Amino acid sequence: AEASYEARMALARQVEDMYSHAFGSYMTYAFPADELRPLSCDGRRIRERGDLDAVLGNYSLTLIDALDSLVVFRRYDDFRGAVGHVCSDRVSFDVDLEVSTFEVNIRILGGLLSAHMHAQRVMEGYDGCLLARATDLAKRLRPAFDTPTGLPLSRINLMRGKPEKAASAVTTAEAGSFLLEFGVLAKLTGDWELFVAARNAALTPWDHRSALGMVGTTLDVSSGDFQDTQSTTGPGQDSALEYLLKGYILFDDLELLDYFHHAYEAVEQHHTFEGFTYTVDMYRGLMSNTHLSPLSCVWASLQVLAGDVAGALRSVLYWYGLWLKNGALPEVFDTKTEAPTNARDSPLRPELAEALFYLSLALPGDPTVFGIAKSLITALDAQSRVKCGFASVADVSTKRLDDRMDSFFLSETLVYLYLTVAPQEEVKKALPLPLSEVVFSTEGHIFPIVQAGHHLATFDASAEASSSAPSAGAAAAA
Repeated sequence: AEASYEARMALARQVEDMYSHAFGSYMTYAFPADELRPLSCDGRRIRERGDLDAVLGNYSLTLIDALDSLVVFRRYDDFRGAVGHVCSDRVSFDVDLEVSTFEVNIRILGGLLSAHMHAQRVMEGYDGCLLARATDLAKRLRPAFDTPTGLPLSRINLMRGKPEKAASAVTTAEAGSFLLEFGVLAKLTGDWELFVAARNAALTPWDHRSALGMVGTTLDVSSGDFQDTQSTTGPGQDSALEYLLKGYILFDDLELLDYFHHAYEAVEQHHTFEGFTYTVDMYRGLMSNTHLSPLSCVWASLQVLAGDVAGALRSVLYWYGLWLKNGALPEVFDTKTEAPTNARDSPLRPELAEALFYLSLALPGDPTVFGIAKSLITALDAQSRVKCGFASVADVSTKRLDDRMDSFFLSETLVYLYLTVAPQEEVKKALPLPLSEVVFSTEGHIFPIVQAGHHLATFDASAEASSSAPSAGAAAAA
């Protein structure tokens, strides 16, 4: 039976409490550091974990990434305070530091853009400072695209530009995940140069797809050749697939939809076995291994958006069955041995929660979707809540915890869980537009669909979309 209003409200209140504890712990123990260390009860201030720390830059990363989630949870005073901090001289992107181009884009640029549009609605006298910050940051990312192919470098120095010894490899996901952020920035400023660069980078891998319609995971930015010919819906390709479809939805770019349809057909034909999508060779279509990453669960969300709700539900049920084995999804699970690999950690990722959110839109009131979401919420609260926040699981088998709470736990995981279980009346209070008229970025940042008749700059339903901005396809062709 469909969950009652009271049951939904009770679970929504639980998620609100979890968010309050997580955000409050960051502000109490870590701010203005980039990340919270929930076991140490302090902020992560030095880089010590290799690539995991490539997004850190001493610019209050978690606060920026969480800005629009504060609006979703109607913490308007916290939002205003956060905007004041981000717009002050205490936050600067003029740092002599090499960062992940991809992560800075999806977490920080996306957070600034979405928060700018929210601020125009909820902050009296707001002066547009977040858009100015976003414009400055985007210009610092722009030199990454100055390569022979237009594919972006995976690292950029925010002060000096291209690193002297820049790595030549970039993943398909990194190359394809600037579309939404650069496109929204273009719509807001009228400067389309960055979007054209992002669109070219997103389509370049697919212009080199195999006869089977698949692309590899990494490319050489100088030649455009694939260095890793494994094709996947998981790490290295997940958000590239996501942005082809969401880019079409957000900008009405039919060419992006065409590319996505080709990719979708290839995944359904070559990657899919039972309810999972496996890694295969892009040229032969043969399964490479029996390993699964929870990042591949994004495919269920795309199935909903593409209209295959039954397929998405099947995918989610398979992933939930895997989740039930340990009460968490390990970073890599081997379906042959039916056990996690050495990558046994579970860092509070959002992908399964996101898929549940999209299913809740397609199947409103469905008791199965609600029941799975309740299981996830209960387990997260029981096993990851600590005195100073929420800690990732270091080993799903033993439930040993890790001193880590990534910013996406606030910007995505808790947001998707809340929107999945909350009664529709509460969701309408949390968001300025119906859920059918916004697109969530790969980091959970909320962008309104221009074609729905809303002015992109303000979330203002009474305003007409700007007639001066060209369509996405026209801009790219210019």
